[in-house]
Amino acid sequence: MEKIKVLRNIISKELSAIIGGALFISIMSKIVLFLPFTPVPVTMQTLAALLVAAALGKKSALSVITYIALGLLGLPVINAGMFTAGYIIGFAIAAYAIGWMFEAKIVRGTTSSFLAFCLGELIILTCGSLWLARFTDSPFLLGFAPFLLGALFKVCLATYITKKIKKW
Repeated sequence: MEKIKVLRNIISKELSAIIGGALFISIMSKIVLFLPFTPVPVTMQTLAALLVAAALGKKSALSVITYIALGLLGLPVINAGMFTAGYIIGFAIAAYAIGWMFEAKIVRGTTSSFLAFCLGELIILTCGSLWLARFTDSPFLLGFAPFLLGALFKVCLATYITKKIKKW
């Protein structure tokens, strides 16, 4: 009986963390900046995906999948249109990759954290640009290059926040 109670507590904590991660991404998706030269808005959900990955490890991908499911169910959590589907799918891939690096102890400090987040942004921007290529002849100019400075800002912010929270 005690083992069932312990297992129930573990499952409850894991589900709470996954749902909390999805809600955090949802909230951060509401911070939006529309750029006049690209159909893709700048949002802070990318930063949220990076931070959730650092906090939850590989299961952060489940938070992103939950976030996507909430959007597919019609809840107003995804603040984008058809042009951004690739980026959102990239969140799940990046979250898993970053989460794996944190769990595997590949990330051990500020520099490796920074590099892990850079990889995550690269994954997200690449997935987004590949999807955007379906709609435009200039996916790099419309879906990758305009977001590099913002991506660097988010990487630096995620690194700073992670450094303050985690103790290596």
